[in-house]
Amino acid sequence: MLKNLYILSENSWGIKSSEIFADFFYFLTLIGFFGYSVGFVTPLPILPIIIASTFTLIYLGFCIRMKQSPYWLGLIAQLLLVLLILPSVWLSPVLLSFALLFTYLFHYYLIQYYSLRIPIFCLAILFLFLFDTAFSLMGQQFRSEYTLSSLAGIPLESLFLPMTLPWGSIESSNTKVFLSIAESLGVFLLVTVAWVSFRRTILISFFVCWYVLFLCWGFGANLSGFSWNLSYASLAFFLQLAPGRYFYGSFYVTIVSFVILIPIAFFVGKMGISAIWIVVVFFLLESLFVRVFLGK
Repeated sequence: MLKNLYILSENSWGIKSSEIFADFFYFLTLIGFFGYSVGFVTPLPILPIIIASTFTLIYLGFCIRMKQSPYWLGLIAQLLLVLLILPSVWLSPVLLSFALLFTYLFHYYLIQYYSLRIPIFCLAILFLFLFDTAFSLMGQQFRSEYTLSSLAGIPLESLFLPMTLPWGSIESSNTKVFLSIAESLGVFLLVTVAWVSFRRTILISFFVCWYVLFLCWGFGANLSGFSWNLSYASLAFFLQLAPGRYFYGSFYVTIVSFVILIPIAFFVGKMGISAIWIVVVFFLLESLFVRVFLGK
């Protein structure tokens, strides 16, 4: 029964339905927002962008050679998401190279031997954290020394609603230091674009679940506020619809993932970690559920 409950498409590596148009619209949105960051954020991390693009193209070619038939639109979209949402301190050329190398190796290994596809941006965050921690314990610091700041001095999202993005930011009287490129974007615009693109009423359920999930995390972390919670839920919802995921989800499998994460979110909120890790855990858990219950 669960196999008949796909809500968007059958398989994000090989789209077989008209949802390719939604993916393409999403991809163009990412290109547009990334272009905005290129035009209005300085200094731009040119070297990390080149390194990430090179690793991605090599992985794409390797998958084609090994007859994996990768979904190239999803792969490039995942790369853009990595560059947009990662904190700038993790965009060090050394740290990023190690993380992306292991990300693509592990991603291919899971596909080849376990048919388990985990979003690349999720694995990239996980390996960056692991390598950053490992290097720090060895007395080596490979974090980037630069920060991102708006050329105009006024971030786009301030024109709409006040918000706090997952990586946090430092406010000053006339400028704002961004900790990720995405902090120069309006996440509320992202979620609106995703909603218009897919036009599915059932997406309301997922968006509400994300809001409840981060609300529970906020209770555990003694943080509250409608804009703070809504910005987290919006970004997580946007990532959930990203091309290149295992597939876009079964309603019941995804809801079960949310139900399991709600008590976890409450308790880990007390640990003082960033709520973005809830997103990482969600995709790891959902991918496992999809593999076990749907056999995909």
